[in-house]
Amino acid sequence: MKIKSTSLLITCALFGAAVMPAYASNEAMMDLLKVLRDRGTITSQDYELLANAAKADKEADEAVAMKVEKVSTASKSLEWPERIKLKGDMRARYEDQDAVDSSNMPDDKRRFRIRARLGAYAQVNETTKAGIRLVTTVGSATSTNQTLENNFSSTDVGIDLGYIDWAPTALGGNTHFIFGKMKKPWESVSGMVWDGDTNPEGVAIKSKLNAGGVTLIPSVGYYTLDDNGTDSFSEDSHLGHAQLAAIMGKTKVGVSYFGFESANTDAMGNFTGPSEEERMFQLFGETAIPSTPVTVFANYVHNTNADASGDDDNAWSLGAKAKMGSFKLSYEYLDLGVNALNDNFDNSDFGNDSKGSIIKAAYKINNSFTAQATYYTSDTNINNDDTEADLLHLDLKVKF
Repeated sequence: MKIKSTSLLITCALFGAAVMPAYASNEAMMDLLKVLRDRGTITSQDYELLANAAKADKEADEAVAMKVEKVSTASKSLEWPERIKLKGDMRARYEDQDAVDSSNMPDDKRRFRIRARLGAYAQVNETTKAGIRLVTTVGSATSTNQTLENNFSSTDVGIDLGYIDWAPTALGGNTHFIFGKMKKPWESVSGMVWDGDTNPEGVAIKSKLNAGGVTLIPSVGYYTLDDNGTDSFSEDSHLGHAQLAAIMGKTKVGVSYFGFESANTDAMGNFTGPSEEERMFQLFGETAIPSTPVTVFANYVHNTNADASGDDDNAWSLGAKAKMGSFKLSYEYLDLGVNALNDNFDNSDFGNDSKGSIIKAAYKINNSFTAQATYYTSDTNINNDDTEADLLHLDLKVKF
């Protein structure tokens, strides 16, 4: 009977060791062996033998546990590098400009310029992204170029992106709430209305909805242009936007609204209401021509608040672009009324109250290296005098 009891106790101890955590099972085994020794069930020699075996098992289990913990820690430490991506690009440019200034004086330029950008983009979790990008800057909303001058002195660096993008699962993950300094959250087909380097600052909502083969892309946003230091957003200079775009196969169309407002004040500096400076309504579209590499596009803008008498409050453009192997070509003709667009944010290389063309040709040398030539020619009305302006950009662009 004594032997059976001993066997039962040892069997229970072994079973407990198998199902309990390592630290607990070894402690239980040691306690059981002490009880068996004290009762005389096992001899002191048997106790020493079994105790040493239990200690060896404990040390082995601890070593395994330490290795598992190290692997787990290493795996966790790799999560952030996998979630964060670094992206950058560098552009070297030769610029040749033949133009006149607002006083009809020659404004010719021959210069070398650079643009450098480096960004970090994080997938914070399943619903949230964030990004920040540093860029060469001259303090302009429409240019990140640095002219090579000033005796090799260092260039200025600014932040042209710094945003949080949240797409809650409760809304299907297709609706994005974007906060901060962001890429333009609205759709476009060319740079007629907004310069490519302009990144708005504020809050925006953008969504995608599928409806019978058509993808609808609605978006709205509020953006601060100047904080007047008051406790009311209505007293700040700001921009509001609303857009509805639709994509059907290789065709995209849309309608946009952009409203610029600043504060009106009285002689004492008190807020008297918004100025409603500009109300821009835009129609745009593009479509691929079947069986060809060509896509045609068009823009039209009407500014309902063009308040200067006689000013043209309409702007439009027509163009085409094509990709053929490593080559890209595009042509756009523009006719811009003097008060149709906001000249603080439209294409900085093509002035308001101008008619003319933009011609681009690019060749992809490899996946990361591109050479591009862009030629702008326009007739501009300055002081009621029609003047032709020509601008040539020769670019080398590298992405990494």
